[in-house]
Amino acid sequence: MKESNDTPSFQSDSLQRFIFDNAAIRGEWVHLHDTWQAVTSRRSYPVVLQTLLGEMMSAAALLAATVKIDGRLVLQIKSTGPVKVLMVECTSDDTLRAFAQWDEDATLAEDATLVDLTGEGTLAITIEVDGAAQPYQGVVALDGGSIAELLETYFRQSEQLETRVWLSANTDMAAGLLLQQLPHAERSTEDEEEAWVRISHLASTVSQDELVTLGAGTLLHRLFHEEICRLLTTTILSFACSCSRERVANTINLLGQHDAMALVEEQEKIEVACEFCNEHYYFDKADVALIFAHAGAGTIFDSGTVH
Repeated sequence: MKESNDTPSFQSDSLQRFIFDNAAIRGEWVHLHDTWQAVTSRRSYPVVLQTLLGEMMSAAALLAATVKIDGRLVLQIKSTGPVKVLMVECTSDDTLRAFAQWDEDATLAEDATLVDLTGEGTLAITIEVDGAAQPYQGVVALDGGSIAELLETYFRQSEQLETRVWLSANTDMAAGLLLQQLPHAERSTEDEEEAWVRISHLASTVSQDELVTLGAGTLLHRLFHEEICRLLTTTILSFACSCSRERVANTINLLGQHDAMALVEEQEKIEVACEFCNEHYYFDKADVALIFAHAGAGTIFDSGTVH
Protein backbone atom coordinates (compact mmCIF):
# COMPACT_ATOMS: atom_id res chain seq x y z
CA MET A 1 0.00 0.00 0.00
CA LYS A 2 1.32 3.44 -0.91
CA GLU A 3 1.52 5.97 1.89
CA SER A 4 -0.65 9.05 1.40
CA ASN A 5 0.48 12.60 2.05
CA ASP A 6 -1.54 12.97 5.25
CA THR A 7 -0.82 16.13 7.20
CA PRO A 8 -2.05 17.28 10.62
CA SER A 9 -4.99 18.84 8.74
CA PHE A 10 -6.24 15.52 7.30
CA GLN A 11 -9.96 15.02 6.82
CA SER A 12 -11.43 14.47 10.26
CA ASP A 13 -15.09 13.67 11.00
CA SER A 14 -14.98 10.94 8.40
CA LEU A 15 -15.15 7.18 8.02
CA GLN A 16 -12.85 5.40 5.56
CA ARG A 17 -13.66 1.90 4.29
CA PHE A 18 -10.92 -0.42 2.99
CA ILE A 19 -10.40 -4.02 1.91
CA PHE A 20 -7.50 -6.39 1.39
CA ASP A 21 -7.12 -7.77 -2.10
CA ASN A 22 -4.94 -10.61 -0.78
CA ALA A 23 -7.30 -11.62 2.06
CA ALA A 24 -11.03 -11.95 2.68
CA ILE A 25 -11.01 -9.10 5.19
CA ARG A 26 -12.68 -5.71 5.23
CA GLY A 27 -12.00 -2.75 7.47
CA GLU A 28 -13.12 0.70 8.58
CA TRP A 29 -11.34 3.65 10.17
CA VAL A 30 -13.19 6.56 11.78
CA HIS A 31 -12.00 9.88 13.18
CA LEU A 32 -14.10 12.50 14.95
CA HIS A 33 -13.20 16.03 15.99
CA ASP A 34 -15.93 18.64 15.38
CA THR A 35 -18.58 15.97 15.89
CA TRP A 36 -17.01 14.97 19.19
CA GLN A 37 -16.54 18.57 20.29
CA ALA A 38 -20.23 19.24 19.59
CA VAL A 39 -21.07 16.61 22.22
CA THR A 40 -18.59 17.65 24.91
CA SER A 41 -19.31 21.38 24.52
CA ARG A 42 -22.95 20.87 25.49
CA ARG A 43 -22.33 19.21 28.85
CA SER A 44 -19.37 19.05 31.23
CA TYR A 45 -18.33 15.41 31.53
CA PRO A 46 -15.58 14.04 33.81
CA VAL A 47 -12.45 13.18 31.81
CA VAL A 48 -12.78 9.41 32.20
CA LEU A 49 -16.42 9.59 31.12
CA GLN A 50 -15.46 11.65 28.06
CA THR A 51 -13.05 8.89 27.09
CA LEU A 52 -15.71 6.21 27.41
CA LEU A 53 -18.35 8.21 25.53
CA GLY A 54 -15.87 9.12 22.78
CA GLU A 55 -15.00 5.46 22.30
CA MET A 56 -18.70 4.63 22.05
CA MET A 57 -19.23 7.34 19.42
CA SER A 58 -16.42 5.90 17.32
CA ALA A 59 -17.81 2.41 17.80
CA ALA A 60 -21.33 3.44 16.77
CA ALA A 61 -20.03 4.98 13.55
CA LEU A 62 -18.06 1.81 12.76
CA LEU A 63 -21.02 -0.48 13.47
CA ALA A 64 -23.49 1.65 11.51
CA ALA A 65 -21.19 1.41 8.48
CA THR A 66 -21.29 -2.39 8.65
CA VAL A 67 -25.09 -2.70 8.52
CA LYS A 68 -25.86 -0.22 5.71
CA ILE A 69 -29.48 0.56 6.55
CA ASP A 70 -31.94 3.41 6.17
CA GLY A 71 -32.62 4.23 9.78
CA ARG A 72 -30.48 4.45 12.87
CA LEU A 73 -28.17 2.42 15.07
CA VAL A 74 -28.15 3.01 18.82
CA LEU A 75 -25.39 1.85 21.15
CA GLN A 76 -26.49 2.00 24.79
CA ILE A 77 -25.09 1.01 28.17
CA LYS A 78 -27.35 0.72 31.21
CA SER A 79 -25.68 -0.17 34.47
CA THR A 80 -25.83 -0.21 38.26
CA GLY A 81 -22.57 1.70 38.72
CA PRO A 82 -21.93 5.43 39.08
CA VAL A 83 -22.31 5.80 35.30
CA LYS A 84 -25.96 4.90 34.77
CA VAL A 85 -26.50 5.41 31.04
CA LEU A 86 -24.36 6.02 27.97
CA MET A 87 -26.13 6.33 24.64
CA VAL A 88 -24.93 7.04 21.12
CA GLU A 89 -27.05 7.28 17.99
CA CYS A 90 -25.71 7.07 14.43
CA THR A 91 -28.13 7.57 11.55
CA SER A 92 -28.09 6.62 7.89
CA ASP A 93 -27.79 10.37 7.21
CA ASP A 94 -24.27 10.04 8.68
CA THR A 95 -25.05 12.04 11.81
CA LEU A 96 -24.11 11.28 15.40
CA ARG A 97 -25.29 12.40 18.81
CA ALA A 98 -24.53 11.11 22.33
CA PHE A 99 -25.04 11.65 26.04
CA ALA A 100 -24.24 10.09 29.42
CA GLN A 101 -25.97 10.10 32.80
CA TRP A 102 -23.93 9.58 35.95
CA ASP A 103 -24.02 10.07 39.69
CA GLU A 104 -22.58 13.57 39.96
CA ASP A 105 -21.85 13.03 43.67
CA ALA A 106 -19.54 10.11 42.83
CA THR A 107 -15.83 10.64 42.26
CA LEU A 108 -14.85 9.23 38.86
CA ALA A 109 -11.11 8.64 38.92
CA GLU A 110 -9.31 9.26 35.63
CA ASP A 111 -7.83 5.74 35.78
CA ALA A 112 -11.19 4.07 36.55
CA THR A 113 -11.88 0.92 34.56
CA LEU A 114 -15.06 0.12 32.66
CA VAL A 115 -16.16 -2.13 35.55
CA ASP A 116 -15.43 0.64 38.08
CA LEU A 117 -17.67 3.02 36.13
CA THR A 118 -20.53 0.72 35.25
CA GLY A 119 -20.66 -2.20 37.64
CA GLU A 120 -23.23 -4.71 36.43
CA GLY A 121 -25.32 -4.01 33.36
CA THR A 122 -25.64 -4.50 29.63
CA LEU A 123 -24.49 -3.08 26.33
CA ALA A 124 -27.33 -3.07 23.79
CA ILE A 125 -27.00 -2.60 20.05
CA THR A 126 -30.33 -1.56 18.53
CA ILE A 127 -30.91 -1.23 14.78
CA GLU A 128 -34.07 0.55 13.69
CA VAL A 129 -34.83 0.30 9.97
CA ASP A 130 -37.22 2.88 8.51
CA GLY A 131 -40.54 1.18 7.82
CA ALA A 132 -39.75 -1.98 9.79
CA ALA A 133 -42.30 -3.13 12.35
CA GLN A 134 -39.76 -4.11 14.99
CA PRO A 135 -36.14 -3.07 15.65
CA TYR A 136 -33.33 -5.60 15.93
CA GLN A 137 -31.49 -5.68 19.24
CA GLY A 138 -28.42 -7.55 20.43
CA VAL A 139 -27.34 -7.47 24.07
CA VAL A 140 -24.11 -8.41 25.85
CA ALA A 141 -23.30 -8.30 29.55
CA LEU A 142 -20.78 -5.74 30.82
CA ASP A 143 -18.17 -8.33 31.66
CA GLY A 144 -15.37 -7.14 29.39
CA GLY A 145 -12.50 -4.81 30.10
CA SER A 146 -13.37 -2.29 27.39
CA ILE A 147 -16.01 -1.22 24.89
CA ALA A 148 -13.93 -2.82 22.14
CA GLU A 149 -13.91 -6.18 23.94
CA LEU A 150 -17.67 -6.05 24.44
CA LEU A 151 -18.24 -5.43 20.73
CA GLU A 152 -15.92 -8.27 19.76
CA THR A 153 -17.92 -10.56 22.07
CA TYR A 154 -21.16 -9.37 20.44
CA PHE A 155 -19.91 -10.19 16.94
CA ARG A 156 -18.69 -13.65 18.00
CA GLN A 157 -21.95 -14.52 19.74
CA SER A 158 -24.53 -12.86 17.51
CA GLU A 159 -23.00 -12.55 14.06
CA GLN A 160 -20.50 -15.45 14.06
CA LEU A 161 -18.02 -13.15 12.31
CA GLU A 162 -14.40 -12.76 13.36
CA THR A 163 -14.14 -9.07 14.24
CA ARG A 164 -11.51 -6.94 15.98
CA VAL A 165 -12.06 -3.39 17.22
CA TRP A 166 -9.64 -0.73 18.48
CA LEU A 167 -10.95 2.51 20.01
CA SER A 168 -9.36 5.66 21.40
CA ALA A 169 -10.60 9.02 22.66
CA ASN A 170 -9.39 12.07 24.51
CA THR A 171 -10.85 15.50 25.26
CA ASP A 172 -10.15 16.65 21.70
CA MET A 173 -10.67 13.69 19.37
CA ALA A 174 -12.11 10.19 19.11
CA ALA A 175 -11.19 7.45 16.65
CA GLY A 176 -11.58 3.77 15.91
CA LEU A 177 -10.47 0.90 13.69
CA LEU A 178 -12.43 -2.23 12.78
CA LEU A 179 -11.38 -5.39 10.97
CA GLN A 180 -13.84 -8.09 9.96
CA GLN A 181 -13.42 -11.40 8.21
CA LEU A 182 -15.71 -11.66 5.19
CA PRO A 183 -18.15 -14.57 5.05
CA HIS A 184 -18.19 -17.10 2.20
CA ALA A 185 -14.59 -16.46 1.23
CA GLU A 186 -13.34 -18.31 -1.86
CA ARG A 187 -10.00 -19.23 -0.30
CA SER A 188 -9.57 -22.36 1.79
CA THR A 189 -10.37 -22.25 5.47
CA GLU A 190 -6.66 -22.66 6.27
CA ASP A 191 -5.71 -19.72 4.03
CA GLU A 192 -8.47 -17.57 5.52
CA GLU A 193 -7.36 -18.32 9.07
CA GLU A 194 -3.69 -17.60 8.31
CA ALA A 195 -4.56 -14.26 6.70
CA TRP A 196 -6.86 -13.30 9.57
CA VAL A 197 -4.24 -14.08 12.21
CA ARG A 198 -1.56 -12.18 10.29
CA ILE A 199 -3.55 -9.04 9.52
CA SER A 200 -5.28 -8.80 12.88
CA HIS A 201 -1.88 -9.16 14.55
CA LEU A 202 -0.53 -6.28 12.48
CA ALA A 203 -3.53 -4.15 13.44
CA SER A 204 -3.05 -4.95 17.13
CA THR A 205 0.24 -3.04 17.08
CA VAL A 206 -1.66 0.26 16.71
CA SER A 207 -1.36 2.62 19.66
CA GLN A 208 -4.16 4.77 21.04
CA ASP A 209 -2.13 7.86 20.17
CA GLU A 210 -1.75 6.73 16.54
CA LEU A 211 -5.50 6.19 16.27
CA VAL A 212 -6.38 9.75 17.21
CA THR A 213 -3.50 11.59 15.55
CA LEU A 214 -2.98 9.87 12.18
CA GLY A 215 -5.07 10.03 9.05
CA ALA A 216 -6.36 6.90 7.36
CA GLY A 217 -3.70 6.74 4.65
CA THR A 218 -0.74 7.11 7.00
CA LEU A 219 -2.15 4.79 9.65
CA LEU A 220 -3.07 2.00 7.23
CA HIS A 221 0.31 2.27 5.52
CA ARG A 222 2.11 1.94 8.85
CA LEU A 223 0.09 -1.11 9.80
CA PHE A 224 -0.34 -2.91 6.48
CA HIS A 225 2.43 -1.74 4.12
CA GLU A 226 3.25 -5.37 3.27
CA GLU A 227 -0.37 -6.18 2.42
CA ILE A 228 -2.50 -5.26 -0.61
CA CYS A 229 -4.80 -2.80 1.14
CA ARG A 230 -7.18 -0.78 -1.02
CA LEU A 231 -9.08 2.32 0.10
CA LEU A 232 -12.77 2.44 -0.77
CA THR A 233 -15.41 5.09 -0.06
CA THR A 234 -15.08 7.87 2.49
CA THR A 235 -18.13 9.06 4.44
CA ILE A 236 -18.30 12.51 6.04
CA LEU A 237 -19.84 12.51 9.53
CA SER A 238 -21.39 15.33 11.57
CA PHE A 239 -23.28 16.06 14.77
CA ALA A 240 -27.04 16.57 14.55
CA CYS A 241 -29.88 16.36 17.03
CA SER A 242 -33.44 15.68 15.94
CA CYS A 243 -35.12 17.30 18.95
CA SER A 244 -37.53 20.18 18.30
CA ARG A 245 -40.19 22.27 20.05
CA GLU A 246 -42.87 20.40 18.13
CA ARG A 247 -41.61 17.02 19.34
CA VAL A 248 -41.51 18.23 22.94
CA ALA A 249 -45.07 19.56 22.54
CA ASN A 250 -46.15 16.12 21.33
CA THR A 251 -44.56 14.60 24.44
CA ILE A 252 -46.45 17.01 26.69
CA ASN A 253 -49.63 16.05 24.84
CA LEU A 254 -49.04 12.44 25.92
CA LEU A 255 -49.18 13.52 29.57
CA GLY A 256 -52.86 14.33 29.17
CA GLN A 257 -54.43 17.74 29.60
CA HIS A 258 -55.20 17.40 33.31
CA ASP A 259 -51.67 16.37 34.34
CA ALA A 260 -49.97 18.85 32.01
CA MET A 261 -52.05 21.78 33.25
CA ALA A 262 -51.49 20.74 36.87
CA LEU A 263 -47.75 20.67 36.25
CA VAL A 264 -47.64 24.11 34.65
CA GLU A 265 -49.84 25.54 37.43
CA GLU A 266 -47.40 24.17 40.03
CA GLN A 267 -44.19 25.28 38.31
CA GLU A 268 -45.44 28.25 36.24
CA LYS A 269 -43.83 26.68 33.21
CA ILE A 270 -42.79 23.28 31.90
CA GLU A 271 -39.09 23.02 31.13
CA VAL A 272 -37.75 20.14 29.06
CA ALA A 273 -34.07 19.67 28.25
CA CYS A 274 -32.87 17.37 25.46
CA GLU A 275 -30.49 14.77 26.87
CA PHE A 276 -28.44 14.76 23.68
CA CYS A 277 -27.88 18.42 22.83
CA ASN A 278 -28.89 20.07 26.13
CA GLU A 279 -31.30 22.39 24.31
CA HIS A 280 -33.94 23.69 26.75
CA TYR A 281 -37.58 24.14 25.75
CA TYR A 282 -40.05 26.18 27.83
CA PHE A 283 -43.86 26.04 27.79
CA ASP A 284 -46.02 28.43 29.84
CA LYS A 285 -49.73 28.05 30.60
CA ALA A 286 -50.80 29.59 27.28
CA ASP A 287 -48.45 27.24 25.37
CA VAL A 288 -49.83 24.19 27.14
CA ALA A 289 -53.42 25.30 26.54
CA LEU A 290 -52.58 25.70 22.85
CA ILE A 291 -51.19 22.18 22.68
CA PHE A 292 -54.48 20.65 23.80
CA ALA A 293 -56.66 23.13 21.92
CA HIS A 294 -55.07 21.91 18.68
CA ALA A 295 -54.40 18.29 19.63
CA GLY A 296 -54.65 16.09 16.56
CA ALA A 297 -54.90 19.07 14.23
CA GLY A 298 -51.31 18.87 12.96
CA THR A 299 -48.29 21.00 13.70
CA ILE A 300 -48.69 23.33 16.68
CA PHE A 301 -45.21 24.77 16.93
CA ASP A 302 -42.50 25.26 14.37
CA SER A 303 -40.45 22.08 14.28
CA GLY A 304 -37.19 23.99 13.93
CA THR A 305 -34.09 22.65 12.23
CA VAL A 306 -31.78 19.80 13.07
CA HIS A 307 -28.91 21.17 15.14
